[in-house]
Amino acid sequence: MEAAEKAAIALSKMQTESGDVFKNYLAFTKTISEFGPIDHKTQEMILIACALMSQCEQCISIHVQNGAAAGLSREEILQAAMLAISMGGSPKMMYMRNVFEEIEDLFG
Repeated sequence: MEAAEKAAIALSKMQTESGDVFKNYLAFTKTISEFGPIDHKTQEMILIACALMSQCEQCISIHVQNGAAAGLSREEILQAAMLAISMGGSPKMMYMRNVFEEIEDLFG
């Protein structure tokens, strides 16, 4: 099972197990993404870098896929990930395998 599929299962379970907490969290994140001048494509570049910095495999998978769907190129995805590495150093490099796996699936 791929990281994005595992994340989808976990998120679905959270919806049924957490009452209004998860629903309110989703509303909060949706409001943030709609607030301000940053377009969706740029938001996904930021989220790719944040996912790498957080060392979250599922987040990397989701945001690389969302970024590609928002129109990010392979090169833009890689640059966002490399910027995270420039801030986080070698430990963040270990998560590039997740970025490479997703862009290979998406761009060939």
